[in-house]
Amino acid sequence: MVLSDLSIKQPVFATMMMAALAVLGLSSYRALKVDLFPDVEFPLVTVTTRYAGASPQTVERDVTKKVEEAVNTVQGVRHIESTSQEGLSNIVVQFNIGVPILNASQDIRGKVAAIRGSLPREIDEPIIQRMDPSSAPIVSVAIDAPALAPRAVSEIADKLVKRRLENV
Repeated sequence: MVLSDLSIKQPVFATMMMAALAVLGLSSYRALKVDLFPDVEFPLVTVTTRYAGASPQTVERDVTKKVEEAVNTVQGVRHIESTSQEGLSNIVVQFNIGVPILNASQDIRGKVAAIRGSLPREIDEPIIQRMDPSSAPIVSVAIDAPALAPRAVSEIADKLVKRRLENV
């Protein structure tokens, strides 16, 4: 009742207040910043290990299980998902929101380095990466020219296509 009484008794004041709110809203809207690609830090770290020539069961037993057990002790781990393929172990570690991902990836690096001696000697050095969508390629181009030699196709791709795409 107070707002309606004020509007009836002092219509100019009520109109000015409405106009002030409209101007404030428009100026706030213009000052609002929108980022199409905000800086988002995904709480994911992957550990990829190559074990050339090993069966999936061997990879799981000798590499994946040991790395999972070591990584599981890192603080803030929410979920671990692993895949063992022929010659390849891939472990995705998901952390709770708010865990500093840089520190978490360093912790994982330390844990993997600590168990490196118990892993088979034939494996490649484990690759530990943070999930970063800004490092993913924007465009992937394939060139097929059966009439040309592979070296000529590579030169055309590097000198012509690559430069033109970089200029864009």
